[in-house]
Amino acid sequence: MTTYNDARVRAANSRPANPAGRYVLLWLQTTRRLHSSHALDYALHLCRHYKKPLVVYEGLKLGYPWANARNHTFMLEGTRDTAADAARLGVAHWPFVETPDQPGRGLVVRLATDSCAVVTDDSPCFVVPAHNRAVAAKSPVAVYLVDGNGVAPLKLLGDKPVSAAAHLRPRIHAQFPEAWANRAAAEPDVPKVAKSQLAPPFEPWRVPKDMAAFVRQLPIDQTVPPVPGVVGGTVAGRAVLAEFVAKKLPRYAEGRNQPDDPARGAASRLSPYLRFGHVAIEDVIDAVFGTLGDWSPAEINPTAKGKRDDFYSRDASVNGFLDEAITWRDVGRQFFFAGAGTVVPHSADSTPPFPDVLPAWAQETLRKHAGDRREHLYTPEQFEAADTHDPLWNAAQTELVRTGRMHNYLRMLWGKKVLEWSETPAEAYRVLEHLNNKYALDGRDPNSYTGILWCFGLFDRPWPPERPVFGNVRYMSSENTARKFKLAGYHEYVRGLTGPAATLF
Repeated sequence: MTTYNDARVRAANSRPANPAGRYVLLWLQTTRRLHSSHALDYALHLCRHYKKPLVVYEGLKLGYPWANARNHTFMLEGTRDTAADAARLGVAHWPFVETPDQPGRGLVVRLATDSCAVVTDDSPCFVVPAHNRAVAAKSPVAVYLVDGNGVAPLKLLGDKPVSAAAHLRPRIHAQFPEAWANRAAAEPDVPKVAKSQLAPPFEPWRVPKDMAAFVRQLPIDQTVPPVPGVVGGTVAGRAVLAEFVAKKLPRYAEGRNQPDDPARGAASRLSPYLRFGHVAIEDVIDAVFGTLGDWSPAEINPTAKGKRDDFYSRDASVNGFLDEAITWRDVGRQFFFAGAGTVVPHSADSTPPFPDVLPAWAQETLRKHAGDRREHLYTPEQFEAADTHDPLWNAAQTELVRTGRMHNYLRMLWGKKVLEWSETPAEAYRVLEHLNNKYALDGRDPNSYTGILWCFGLFDRPWPPERPVFGNVRYMSSENTARKFKLAGYHEYVRGLTGPAATLF
């Protein structure tokens, strides 16, 4: 009997499951939580079918692109919460953190050898697709990929990449009622057969008393420190979510684009927790609906299907946030999932390479203006040090370096200016990829990449008049931004940031 969520699951290889295996292996990559998880639900289904225990494997290697103390710490704080949840649920949790003395090469395949099957995340970008292909090719048992990072299964949102959010929105709206009825279990139903205290065939990582000291001794980039006060994991993510719905959501419609101190702003600050899977998008939506009382799909406005406003709710803040969190988040994921290509950092294996991933009109207009004179040119080092002539751009870059985030509106301006001040669009893309992935806690995922590519014309249309450097790619300026918003509070906030990156200026 097929179910709606069967559309989330696909086999990564042609090998059968092994009923004689010792356990079902759930390999956490981008859904690093044990609640509201379609991958966990599917793994528990296999546990019931094969009458075998569940093993939750969560690994962290040293050599992933842009490995640094900030990313490592945030992920390990999440692993700490996963360990506590696994103990509460009674399932085996095997955390592995690679060190020079304990390399992790080939470990997942070795664990797969003793399993009935492997269940892992189906994420269409960054290093995850390559990891999945490599393990699937070598695993002696079935490897199942589960698409669990969105509300609707990506398979049901079209088999060709969309070129605009307006094209994806009607598909999401059509799927939403059934997808919402089939969301993952907020609290997993763990059968007795899935519970065990199986010991791993390696020395598992144990949560250290001093996380900072543990991370400092690892051979990763220590120049990007953890952000003070920003803690990874499910516990912290739920606290950020609760603060958002209580204090910020009512102001979202009118305040989300206003750059300001995050304490005063209306942005959710949930993107890092969604990026690492510490919080589920379904939990976010449920919490937002909770502000409306007893919301049900009957309150969906069918006359607003495919429209930006009024579909989920007549409350402008609720609907506006949900459109950003659901439609715009899935635009990036669907773009790569449906075959637009993959992005492999530091590699010639990215398909297609920049700028071929852009729409034809954007490629042509950027090519036409590639030789235009640039009024300002900066090196990658100057960009990284926030050393430009533009105080607003410098402030946005400083915020990114010191806090791991950047206000969403300024992120667009930030990217446009790098295009304007670089010798070529290709060089601008490399600078943006590096800065975003090195410093941003929500970097290195489909939305980060499509957000960068938007600055070059992706998901957009030609904009007249034709300008130097940009051609018909949408233009943004700091001067227009200063006229549109009151920025004194934002500049004051950035000047008050302190920490290891305070030597930027």
